[in-house]
Amino acid sequence: MRFIADMMLGRLARWLRLYGYDTLYGIEDDGEIIRTALQDGRTILTRDSGLAGRAKKLGVHVILLSSNALECQVEELKQQGIKFRELFPANARCPKCNGLIKRVEREQIRNKVPMGVYEKYDEFYICTKCGQIYWPGRQWEEMLKIDRKIRKLTTEQLDCRSHVDVGLPHRGEH
Repeated sequence: MRFIADMMLGRLARWLRLYGYDTLYGIEDDGEIIRTALQDGRTILTRDSGLAGRAKKLGVHVILLSSNALECQVEELKQQGIKFRELFPANARCPKCNGLIKRVEREQIRNKVPMGVYEKYDEFYICTKCGQIYWPGRQWEEMLKIDRKIRKLTTEQLDCRSHVDVGLPHRGEH
């Protein structure tokens, strides 16, 4: 399934990319979001009922989310049949640009990461589109903790009215 997320869902868009979903994000104009969804066969993800209504009238598949919290948004998507499997699978996408992430040999990134990182880690991934390099450092470990929490939670365990947000590393973190 391919998505296009509106500007209210940046955090969710980045997480969907990490789970391997082709997810466009960053288009501000609602009309352009609808045109792109129609042209590319994408499902619109939004919290905007107006956008959802206009898109549905044009035959676009829309998932209207009610929560502002990542955990609850994920639960809403699970209820729509969207699967959340292991984080960073072979087909993961870059949270920054939506490009594909692939594993690379350590030697290929020798002069592209700090020497301390190069010496400490053996496992590296690179975005085939923007060149961002990822490794299993501290931020990766935190993301895996969030991943386990997201995949284990059920509707009964969540109070989505409280809008608890688990967060995501900000730009520049790995």
